[in-house]
Amino acid sequence: MVYYLLVGLSGFIFIGLLIYFRKHFFAALETTLSLSNAVLSKEDELVKQKKLIKALKNMLLDLGKNIGLLAVIALTTCLPVYFYILLGNVEFQSLDTSSIWFFVSMSLGSIIPFLIKRKKPSEDYSEASILFHKLILNNYNIGRLLFSFDSRFKKEKISEKKETFLIISGLARAGTTSLTDQLFKAGDFSSLDYSNMPLLLAPNLWKKMYNPKKAKLKERKHGDKMLFGLNTIEALEEYFFKVFLNDYFISKNHLNKHEITEEVYDNYMKYQALVRQNNTSTYLSKNNNLILRYESLRKFNESFKVVFLFRKPEVHAYSLLNQHKRFSEFQTDDEFMQTYLDWLGHHEFGNNQKVFKFSDKDVTIACDKSTLNYWLAIWLNYYDYLLNMEDENYMLIEYSDYLNEPQKVMEFVGNEMNMSLDYSHLIPFSNHREIDTSGCDKQLLEAVNTVYDKLKYKKVVFK
Repeated sequence: MVYYLLVGLSGFIFIGLLIYFRKHFFAALETTLSLSNAVLSKEDELVKQKKLIKALKNMLLDLGKNIGLLAVIALTTCLPVYFYILLGNVEFQSLDTSSIWFFVSMSLGSIIPFLIKRKKPSEDYSEASILFHKLILNNYNIGRLLFSFDSRFKKEKISEKKETFLIISGLARAGTTSLTDQLFKAGDFSSLDYSNMPLLLAPNLWKKMYNPKKAKLKERKHGDKMLFGLNTIEALEEYFFKVFLNDYFISKNHLNKHEITEEVYDNYMKYQALVRQNNTSTYLSKNNNLILRYESLRKFNESFKVVFLFRKPEVHAYSLLNQHKRFSEFQTDDEFMQTYLDWLGHHEFGNNQKVFKFSDKDVTIACDKSTLNYWLAIWLNYYDYLLNMEDENYMLIEYSDYLNEPQKVMEFVGNEMNMSLDYSHLIPFSNHREIDTSGCDKQLLEAVNTVYDKLKYKKVVFK
């Protein structure tokens, strides 16, 4: 009996140590895929060589660590039986290693570690899901390869280019999520949703493997009563630009204005075709970073439509400040959340918040991020640039107009798109929050109000 108890203990130790050291095994898998990603690179040979050497070095280091860990695990697993042989003066050859009791004892011991409750690394994602996301989203060259596979898989779709599409944009917290969601429900639109994660660049291939039915909705972390599920559309297309521009527009503290090439534009149109469900549907996306490449994109396409939303500056800034505090706390408690938002190019607030940089001139905001002044300066930086863009071929809509008269806003957008929309689900909503600005910089307040007045003068007026 003692022997079988020790066999069970060995099973417990073996599986327990595998679970305990699992992150080291996951890391080895990540570095192995990173090496494959480096091999697929089409960069300059010297740059590629350096990346290959670095990836190979990391893989070999992780491989060495794992071989050492497996040796330690094997030795530790054998200790209970070894001590039984040593203390009981038993011959190894006489031990039972093949009966039903041996396998039952080993199996029972191996099951126990799985029954021990472990803290989840993220509220919404399991460890296996996080690993899968890392393997796919961290490796841009593999992403391009998947995009190529999906393009071949749906060759007939990418030949059906549709120059007219709709992007909803604005500074975060301007109401872009709500308007995008309502438009999607109202018309024949196609858009990316959470079920496309993490194979964002291969939506059709992924759908063959993973096509969840309508999932239960829950409130998103913004605390704004907006609900989401796997079938909820979201701002996911920015990952396309991160991959095909290789993050060159993202620096330590800024998101930089940039140009896109004709090749990137052509791939973007292919991507839209892959996302569209059929020939008649129209591509719809929310993308708050659009302003960084809007003028460049417009050079290739005069047909696409854009809505820029804006809000009263102090209300908008307060909302940004509130979300910054919320997400900074969330990201401190849940490291994966920040990684997730970084993948998607969401740097609006939180621990990795970045400022839009629209010229070579440095953008310096000499205010603490925990103050309303900082977010008023963020608002001013964004909307002052929007007002002064050379191209004005966009719809400028105030958030309060959308809240108070959503049907008129939707009708206007529908007319611009030459689409018939269903307005039956729309419910007007009022928001009259007053923000105390007594502690704010007077010159800054004067500057944002001047820009706000200009925005109101240029906005779409609904009669």
